[in-house]
Amino acid sequence: MSRRRWWQGLFARVTLAYAISSLLLSLIVAIATYTIAQNRLLSVEENRARDQFFFNALGVRRGVESIPDDADNETEVQFYRVIIDDVRRTETSGHLIVGSGIEAGGLTQADIPADLEEQLLLDPIVQHRFRGPDATRLALGINLEQLGVKYYEVFTLAPIEATLGDLRLILLAVSTGAGLVGAGLGYYAARRALAPIGRISSAAQAIAGGDFETRLDLQTDPDLAVLSQSFNEMVDALSSRIERDERFASDVSHELRSPLMTLTASVEILERRKGSLPEVAQKAVTLLRDDLTRFEHLVEDLLEISRMDAGAVELQSSSFELAEFLINVIAQSRSPEIMLDHPDRDRDLIVHADKRRLAQVVTNLIDNAAKYAGGATGISFRQIGDCAQIVVEDRGPGVPPGDRKQIFERFSRAATDAGRRGGGDSGVGLGLSLVAEHIRLHGGRVWVTDRVDGHEGARFVVELPVGILDEEPVEMAV
Repeated sequence: MSRRRWWQGLFARVTLAYAISSLLLSLIVAIATYTIAQNRLLSVEENRARDQFFFNALGVRRGVESIPDDADNETEVQFYRVIIDDVRRTETSGHLIVGSGIEAGGLTQADIPADLEEQLLLDPIVQHRFRGPDATRLALGINLEQLGVKYYEVFTLAPIEATLGDLRLILLAVSTGAGLVGAGLGYYAARRALAPIGRISSAAQAIAGGDFETRLDLQTDPDLAVLSQSFNEMVDALSSRIERDERFASDVSHELRSPLMTLTASVEILERRKGSLPEVAQKAVTLLRDDLTRFEHLVEDLLEISRMDAGAVELQSSSFELAEFLINVIAQSRSPEIMLDHPDRDRDLIVHADKRRLAQVVTNLIDNAAKYAGGATGISFRQIGDCAQIVVEDRGPGVPPGDRKQIFERFSRAATDAGRRGGGDSGVGLGLSLVAEHIRLHGGRVWVTDRVDGHEGARFVVELPVGILDEEPVEMAV
């Protein structure tokens, strides 16, 4: 299963939703505010420029009309200069009078955009906005055709653009701040709103770990109170069901021991007199002994599980050499011919564990391979970090990925059991569950994969923490 990213959690999604919503809303408001402010400032500036232009154009018209008809060129130039000196000025405007080949004012013909000149041929009064070398400019022109004079004014919009630039920075900062505030509000709201879910999740994890005493506090919120009450009722029902099942398994296991002992004693008597029995009766006694042996193992497994469920199991841990231990376990198993393999550096690896239970783990894995895969083909161990791994391999049909967790559950009957069966009984699904329980008590884990060498078969891996070593390792005994 792929690792979940942090932003995929409900808490993160709620926080991000608040942050993005706040940021989008503030951006929309900022864009609308900037657009309105831009249009308003430009409109005010253009109206002010037009008022000044029309006032000055009227003064220019009067001044040009006052020039005598018989004035020479030098006199007309002097009149134009006087007219320009009398126009109203601002720091953002420039002026130009053109007539009879004479130019007067602070501007030149090159400062007037060609588009404005072309429009004056069609309209007597023209307004044109264009981009200058340093800022946007507004040009206005009037064609006093009867007087043979054109008058121009050019206004720079640099102050307006500077104001709008400052406004953009302010709105951007406000939008960013609104996004951060939204994220903070989302974080706070998510913590408050999802706190009950967090408590339910923690309680569910505790229950999954076996703590059936966990309960949720009843909430004052009516909706949450119903949820808490339903959760607690579910835990009560589950706890009662598990207790009944555990009590039933324990009672059945104990009740079976008495008739089992009687049957075992009776079979022993028959076995002592087996030679005097007919051949058919001898075969029946042999079959009965085999079934009683399997029955004894089943009852012992059930009792062991009952003790684990009741919390009555305590590990009797000691420190010992893993290589020597595994050699002895293999020698006493049903497949003593199995070879043990390990790296040279781990030859003297010492572990701290309950030898009896660890021996049962390895024996159960060997028996499992014998039942379902024709026998184990090899056992190995190695140290990886602070853990020791014990590997049991076989050459059976393997375990499909969909069954690799299920086979460690109690009374598991995977769909592929028949395919892995190599002869003999198929068991009742307790061997691997006991392996998982014993390893869990040691703080380790067990899993199954395909073989890594490319051959067909299963690879069971037991991983145990190396643990704390005794000052004087206990002598090897199984």
